[in-house]
Amino acid sequence: MSVSNCVDGVERRGNVYYLRWRVPAEFRAVESRTEINQSLKTCDEAEARATAFLKKNALRKLWKARLLQANEGPSAEAFEAAVALLDDLQLPYIPIQGLLAGPFEELVARIEKLDGISADSPVIPAALGVCDVPHIKIRDMPEIMEKRWEHKLKGMHRDQKRQWRNRYKHAARIFSEAVSNKNVHEITEDDARRYYNHWQARVDSGSISDDQAIKRLRYLRQMIAEFHKLAGTLPSQTFNPVAGFKIEPRPKKDVSSNQGGKPALPVAWVRDLASGKLTAGIETDERVDIGIVVAETGCRQTEIVHLPPEDIVLNSTIPHLRIRYVEEGEHARDIKNLASIRLVPLLGAALDVMRRYPDGFSRYRAKGSFSGEINRFMKDNGLFPAQPEGGKPYTFGGTRHTWEERARAAGMKNEERAFLLGHSVGKLRGRPVYGDGPELKLRALYAELVAFPTETWRPRPHAEIWSLIEAEFKAQGYRVE
Repeated sequence: MSVSNCVDGVERRGNVYYLRWRVPAEFRAVESRTEINQSLKTCDEAEARATAFLKKNALRKLWKARLLQANEGPSAEAFEAAVALLDDLQLPYIPIQGLLAGPFEELVARIEKLDGISADSPVIPAALGVCDVPHIKIRDMPEIMEKRWEHKLKGMHRDQKRQWRNRYKHAARIFSEAVSNKNVHEITEDDARRYYNHWQARVDSGSISDDQAIKRLRYLRQMIAEFHKLAGTLPSQTFNPVAGFKIEPRPKKDVSSNQGGKPALPVAWVRDLASGKLTAGIETDERVDIGIVVAETGCRQTEIVHLPPEDIVLNSTIPHLRIRYVEEGEHARDIKNLASIRLVPLLGAALDVMRRYPDGFSRYRAKGSFSGEINRFMKDNGLFPAQPEGGKPYTFGGTRHTWEERARAAGMKNEERAFLLGHSVGKLRGRPVYGDGPELKLRALYAELVAFPTETWRPRPHAEIWSLIEAEFKAQGYRVE
């Protein structure tokens, strides 16, 4: 019998090819053989090499699963490695409860696929749905979630990812302090109650809002839910101990209708900011310019700060900004929700600023420092109005609330304001929304109702603008009489 030289683990003996492969040193602790010697059952060299490649990959996966199980016990990595072995059998991982509840024939078919597989192979418990539940500490879940949610985080810039990551790290840290750094599958309803009590006490003391506490419970609930997905837990077998706890809001002691928590800044204050009167005699910088755009468009601060250059459209008949998701590239960014996607017309002082910054605000883009910086600037220079009696101190975020009050005073309906501010109109109506909302030309007319005059531009009277809005609707075929 003639034997060829062994090349890349493939050796010909007579007319048949064999896999002859020395076991890598890293796997010898879990493989008693020093060399793999198996027939590839083919006389064709190309087919033999393809089969050898697949067999090597399968063996590496098997050894990795054994090694992880031996070294780390029921870790997430060991569980995922064991489940990955099922790919070669074209089987999904189904916990034993699901297999027993399903058709008997499917269970038999699984067992038949295991014929010839070594009894100590990790593929056996994986195929039969009896893998050990992975032992994952709650403080390890944020990192695991980030890896598993990579596709969801694709469109976030680095600061948005940092903020996303910190939500879960903070929730896990507080849970470990209030309870302990437990394995997720061992968290009980009593543990969840202690975590809930921590946040409810913070709400009752007034140190945080009920909305903030609700989010903290949600983050823990999401981490536990993601663990169950990782562990392959069936929906009918899933128990989330946080699900039954709801934060009770603190009784309101005032009659304010402001549900956003931030008091609206006085309209005259915003007018003086836009005109430059507020900061006259003070050295200003990019912070104030961003602030003017935020105040005069009603946009969220992040929508303006993180604008990529391509979404600043100044050479259009109606100069405007595009607020949208950017999934890839240097200026990838996320936005709050689908309702936030919109065109924002630029008028007056906001247009003047953007003409000075045609490429956006590089000093603050993809960073999380603007809000703190603009508030610090206003406080350090004594520019904020005095705190309302019995109310919260002013912050720059109140300019968005002021914009809505300006729009209301100009006669805009609730839905019109919602479209311009990027609020969910569906949530406002309590039903599905049909249509795309006002076009850019109409948005510009609505924005003109609110915009303050500058030295070089004055908005038209309200009556004239409303006539133009009505004429535009008529031109589009709407009945407005």
